[in-house]
Amino acid sequence: MCNFAGVDNEVKRALPAMVRAFWEFPETVHLLPDVAKRRHVLPRYLASDMRDAQRVGGLRVAERDGRAAGALAYFPPGAYPPPLTAQLRQLVQLAPALPWGVAAAIEGQRGRKANAAAHRAHAEPHFFLHSLGVDPDFQHQGIGGELIQPVLAQADDAHVGCFLFTATEANAAWYHSLGFTETTRCHPTPTWPEVWAMWRPPR
Repeated sequence: MCNFAGVDNEVKRALPAMVRAFWEFPETVHLLPDVAKRRHVLPRYLASDMRDAQRVGGLRVAERDGRAAGALAYFPPGAYPPPLTAQLRQLVQLAPALPWGVAAAIEGQRGRKANAAAHRAHAEPHFFLHSLGVDPDFQHQGIGGELIQPVLAQADDAHVGCFLFTATEANAAWYHSLGFTETTRCHPTPTWPEVWAMWRPPR
């Protein structure tokens, strides 16, 4: 695991679990097929996203056996996309990884543009569940539900929906069990893995 300055303790604590959770994720492997490059880029990318979510109160961490077992980074209504200053800060944070991830950055930008179109279809206030990951050592123990249920309850209390993307059919089925429905399903770029855009109305 890489160490770098400016990472909050909560983010740093959750980072190993999130890296393990997303290490073999289809989008990760697509963007970073080379393991050495993945080792340099993925931790910085995840830490940057968690840091942005944390700034708006959107980071939840689950613990087991004295260590982080998983985390959820989310954005409350009106908080996504982050302001331009935060986006520029993210570029600075990711800059040290660019020598290992130029191609991934270019392809990632193409994918984000395509996904943004699906996200814009939900213009009403909503929670954006950016990334939920559970360390493989702790999966199938209810940790995902432990992380997401309080946010769903918060959305219901505020009478707003929740939106997310996922890139596996198993994940899509799990989110469906929580009340999400598929709004679009596509390949953001010709070579990108299939992505599900999902929406959950308030209850």
